[in-house]
Amino acid sequence: MPPTIWLFEDQLSLDLEPLNRSKDAAVLLIESDRNMRRLPYHRKRLVFLVSAMRHFVQELQSSGREVAHYPLQKTGYRDSLSALRHYVRKTGCNEFWIIEPSEYHTRKWLESLTDQLGIKITYFPNTLFLTDRHEFRQWVQGIKSPVMEHFYRKMRVKHDVLMDGDKPVGGKWNLDHENRKPIRGQVDIPRRMTFPPDGITQQVIQEIDRRFSDHYGTTDGFDLPVTRSDARIFFDDFLDHRLAGFGDYEDAMLTDEPVLFHSMISPLINVGLLDPLECVRAAEDRWRQNKAPLNAVEGFVRQILGWREYVYGIYWSFMPEYRDRNSRGSERKLPDFFWNADTDLNCLKQCLRQVVKHAYTHHIQRLMVLCNFATLTGISPQAVNDWFLTMYVDSHDWVVTPNVIGMGMNADGGTMATKPYVSSAAYINRMSDYCQKCRYDPKSRTGKNACPFNYLYWTFLRHFRESLGKNMRMNMILKNLDRIPQNEMRQMMQHRKQFIESL
Repeated sequence: MPPTIWLFEDQLSLDLEPLNRSKDAAVLLIESDRNMRRLPYHRKRLVFLVSAMRHFVQELQSSGREVAHYPLQKTGYRDSLSALRHYVRKTGCNEFWIIEPSEYHTRKWLESLTDQLGIKITYFPNTLFLTDRHEFRQWVQGIKSPVMEHFYRKMRVKHDVLMDGDKPVGGKWNLDHENRKPIRGQVDIPRRMTFPPDGITQQVIQEIDRRFSDHYGTTDGFDLPVTRSDARIFFDDFLDHRLAGFGDYEDAMLTDEPVLFHSMISPLINVGLLDPLECVRAAEDRWRQNKAPLNAVEGFVRQILGWREYVYGIYWSFMPEYRDRNSRGSERKLPDFFWNADTDLNCLKQCLRQVVKHAYTHHIQRLMVLCNFATLTGISPQAVNDWFLTMYVDSHDWVVTPNVIGMGMNADGGTMATKPYVSSAAYINRMSDYCQKCRYDPKSRTGKNACPFNYLYWTFLRHFRESLGKNMRMNMILKNLDRIPQNEMRQMMQHRKQFIESL
């Protein structure tokens, strides 16, 4: 009998080598209750993953494929192993074709199945990424700091994206310096497209609420696309209405605006509903048609062709030890308000409310508010990593771990970034409207109304001055640190102590 093609929840694409190689092979998909309880995942994340899988099953069946689907409600098969055992007994199949899983723990588990079940597994490259992780690992060997910018340029050349011969269009590889405008005054922010739940999704919502009532978040208002056709409509809406403004306002933050000009396609591209290179080409076409400025298109391309692929390569080059890195020895417990947004720091409150409600914030809120705060207060990187994995609709181990351990908290010893991405209240005040309605003064470093981000920032720099001083990029800010009067620094140290004790 032909082998069975076993696909996972983040491989929901028809454009996969095993599917193209054998039109007669059955496809196996399993909804694992146990996997969905590894962490108390946000219920919107679970609804998205389960509904997208069930719609994909329907799509496969409509194309004439034989599909073996083990849904959550199928009693007796609460995990992948029990479902797989049943499938092997029922069909007699002992050979499986599998796309290389995106996550390390899944790959190690699969390696154990040959002995457990006596089955043969043939692996195929994961073409839902543009990076060959084995080639990437060879690239990083011997490099002290494998900088994303170097990789990004290689990818631009390899895929001929925004290129003019062997030079970048416009003469510059990176236009990030143009993409740092705050939103001030009247700016028309387009509404993102929404998709009311169909019958399948409504059933999934009821099921998730019943089975995972102890998980975080709510299913109320779930409106994401869960099919390939709707995902494309959703992306086209971004291209038509938000791409042009994406560059200017890529780093902006605004109250009650979780998306702004961002695409919000990360959950869709991460499960295979959208193809990364097709998204890059479509954005490039908008520039060539004069429908979007270069700084917007280059910024979008850099997120997918650069950052997404780079993060994937870093993950597979350094796992499993990467996840346990903690270069500053930060061990503090995650504050309870990360789960309920009950804090009087308005920037944190606004970002955390969006996470609790939508299971989403854009990347600057993740990096410069949430991870910034966690780094400055010495919270355990592993605790922050688990929180992101739990709460975000687009979370997967391969993307969260490098972004938190490496980029967000600089806990990887400098593999991804040579300096920590930390800031005082000045950055948050410049790039958002959060400080306008906060009880704390973003310009004060001491006193009862001083913003905690200010004294946390300067005392953090003081504490790690010796190690930070080895980085030339930190010279200017450390000179400013040295100018702070000793009495003021003592006050900030006291403020820090009191604030940390209150967490």
